[in-house]
Amino acid sequence: MSPDRRRRAAGGRQDLRLPEILRLRAGRRPDQPTWLRIDSIEQALRDTGEMLPGMPAGAGYYVAAAVARDVLASGGDVLVECVNPLPITRRLWEETASAVGARFLAVELICSDEAEHRRRAQQRVSDIKGLELPGWQEITHRDYVPLALRPTSASTPPGSPSPRPPGPSSTSASRDGTR
Repeated sequence: MSPDRRRRAAGGRQDLRLPEILRLRAGRRPDQPTWLRIDSIEQALRDTGEMLPGMPAGAGYYVAAAVARDVLASGGDVLVECVNPLPITRRLWEETASAVGARFLAVELICSDEAEHRRRAQQRVSDIKGLELPGWQEITHRDYVPLALRPTSASTPPGSPSPRPPGPSSTSASRDGTR
């Protein structure tokens, strides 16, 4: 494996167009990463009765971490789309990457304009069958601890074009040894 080959896992705050950014990023690479969406995994768990509606999330993160570890260990790249709200969830991704010698990169997307963030959240439509998206009050009252260190930070400007309505956010891992 070449030393510049990167493994990625991604995360950030909800409703900030992370799926769009991940789609664009993945589409630019000839060796497309495996894209894991926590919302898809958790909806599948709800659909099968393994996770009850309204249950605290967490199972989807652990399922995705196990799959990510396998993909990274086999030499693949991973992008994980998740809200990643707390230090404990971020540690899960960092530990997953570290276990296979991959670099971890957390990405927190920020919409600095609260009115724009609210508009995006209210206008988005789920592309996951059965997934009920949280409303603005749920989004603003959710436990969320901003990243202490921001190796990568992006503000999505109001009115910026997007290929689809905004959705949840994401996290990333790489084997090149940088942090």
